[in-house]
Amino acid sequence: MQGDRIKGKKWIWWVVLVIIIIIIIAIAWFNHSINSKKQEEAAKLRAQTSVTSTVSLSDDDPRFTTWGKLFPSYLDMYLSVTKKDPNYTDYGGNISYSKLMRYPQLTQIWAGYTFAVDFNEDRGHYYAQIDQMETGRNHKDLINSHGLKGFGGQPAACMQCHSGWMPWLYKNVAKGDFAVFSSTDYWTMIKNVPVMKDQSAEAHVSPHGGTKMGITCSDCHNPNDMGLRITRPAAIKGYMARGYQPDKDYGIKATRAEMRTLVCTQCHVEYYFKPVGHKVTVMGESIAQDGKSKWWNGTQKTVDEIDIWRDGNHATTKEVNGIELTYPWTFWPKGKPFRIEMLDKYYDSVRDIFPDDFTHALTKAPILKMQHPEAEMYSGSVHAANGVSCADCHMPYIRQGASKVSQHNVTSPLDDMNASCKACHTQSVEYLKNQVLRIQTSIGHDQRAAEYALVSMIHDVRDVRVELGKLPEFQTDGKADDKKISAVLKDVLELHRKASMRVDFTASENSSGFHNPEEAARILLQSIDQSRLAQAKLGTIAAKYHIAYTPRNYKFEDIQKLNPGILKLVDDMYGGKKGDKFHHSKGVGDAPSPALLQLDKETDPYDYEKLDKDVNTQ
Repeated sequence: MQGDRIKGKKWIWWVVLVIIIIIIIAIAWFNHSINSKKQEEAAKLRAQTSVTSTVSLSDDDPRFTTWGKLFPSYLDMYLSVTKKDPNYTDYGGNISYSKLMRYPQLTQIWAGYTFAVDFNEDRGHYYAQIDQMETGRNHKDLINSHGLKGFGGQPAACMQCHSGWMPWLYKNVAKGDFAVFSSTDYWTMIKNVPVMKDQSAEAHVSPHGGTKMGITCSDCHNPNDMGLRITRPAAIKGYMARGYQPDKDYGIKATRAEMRTLVCTQCHVEYYFKPVGHKVTVMGESIAQDGKSKWWNGTQKTVDEIDIWRDGNHATTKEVNGIELTYPWTFWPKGKPFRIEMLDKYYDSVRDIFPDDFTHALTKAPILKMQHPEAEMYSGSVHAANGVSCADCHMPYIRQGASKVSQHNVTSPLDDMNASCKACHTQSVEYLKNQVLRIQTSIGHDQRAAEYALVSMIHDVRDVRVELGKLPEFQTDGKADDKKISAVLKDVLELHRKASMRVDFTASENSSGFHNPEEAARILLQSIDQSRLAQAKLGTIAAKYHIAYTPRNYKFEDIQKLNPGILKLVDDMYGGKKGDKFHHSKGVGDAPSPALLQLDKETDPYDYEKLDKDVNTQ
């Protein structure tokens, strides 16, 4: 019996010895892991320190190639978007296809404006300046040849959110005068991007630090301490209008948590070009005095539409009507969710100096063109209410060795849902992806319904205008008088303005409704209501003047008849021939995937048997 007890104790001691050995091995492995990570971090620090001794960061050199010498892993992440395979998604992707061909209704919604000529899927921050430079909206000859004779290309104001060189140009070329910067021609301002000492002629006109460089590190980070900051003058003024205080180092006073959203919303917003009410002296180009340089229509050239000074063209001065890029945020208080009615209130308050972005070519309504109001839409969302920042989803934290870093490729959260969505949500990736798809498809139905209703109303107004113009009381000297016709259609045209602004707001907001589905649906319901009410009022007017009228109700097949096709040259220009494709970059301006058109066909009316076939409630 005693021997059995001794044997039992020996067994226990052997177990204890094995456990001790395992613990020792675990501690040794843990120490080795810590030491390895310390050595890894030390190596990184030594490498960074050696680079730091030869590289200093400042706003005088915003190139991400320079900043990337100190932060190479972040630069690699940022540039990774250039190596991604071309990919369509249902409501986005990285292929810059023609959105006018996918959504032909936009050609009617924007009739009389440059977006109706050229509008493509965006490709992200790296391509921001490239796309701005190459868009047909920035080429006077192309726009004029497509019937928009009043447009002369874009102002430098458009560079505020497209170029990492903008702060340098604002300080050194415009001398800190934002009206001067905003009012200068885009093509003139871009020529002033400096040629750096270590830069070849080829690099100077490249996206890697040259004139085509898009958004860069310094746009969001202070070079002294890497703190997040606001660098865009219009954004700082806009935040101040909402109640924020200015800060000389970081643009405005805000917490780091707030800045993880505010640095994004300094550009992802609605804006307009507010007239300053006086002439401003800006840089011009000597080509304006060169009698041999003519536009396509034979008039005198005023700028050379390229990003370098060439052939003797040099800087001059000229006076122009001043504008200033402005955010319409006066009625959106700090800490409050944005509501679409705030824009109604704002634009009504400045209507005497800014009546519209353009007069609609078909209805003559004063139209407001919305931009990319992600900040406004997101502000009232459930995610915003729970303190989720833009960076949490679009730049989620990931592991790099022993470090926790923010992903800097700045793409859709769907690209890495484990890092973005599942940082908070416990459901499976497949479930969460289905939730996003269901929301975007639902809002897609509302969006198409609102757009089709709006185009139906636009064509109705166009036809009634023609018939009214045949009546003597709406004529002057035997010709249709647009002012007289617009006067009797005043209420209808106001409804057109409001319905169009709402459709445009949700269409140009780049989340397909996901940023705030409740507000997106509310806005689109308002637009449908306004379009239908306009048709009802139009019917009353038509009846009063004995005009036959049956309201339209367009659907997908009707809208597709408006497809403009690939954007082509209508005459010999830009070194090409009539009929040539305008865009030369691969994939830019091409037709969308047939699968996307099939999706849109199934969306309105909502074909639940196809759209919901892969959606499960479990």
